[in-house]
Amino acid sequence: MATWIIAYNQNGNTSMIKIKSEHRPDLDEAIDLVTQKAEREYEELDFDPDPNEEQTPALLLVERFGITVTGIARC
Repeated sequence: MATWIIAYNQNGNTSMIKIKSEHRPDLDEAIDLVTQKAEREYEELDFDPDPNEEQTPALLLVERFGITVTGIARC
């Protein structure tokens, strides 16, 4: 089983999550894992979703916590 690092950026700081998996996590899996961590460990920002904008998981992560996933790498 391989170890994977999911890197993400919040407020100019890069952080990471390490996971073990047989396969490389895709972007949707990475966003889900980072969102779960953010919901446990970070405060939500004040935001008002734009009803005219599609609310994808990646966009919600940015709007709710100011976090963007920046990479997925095997270590």
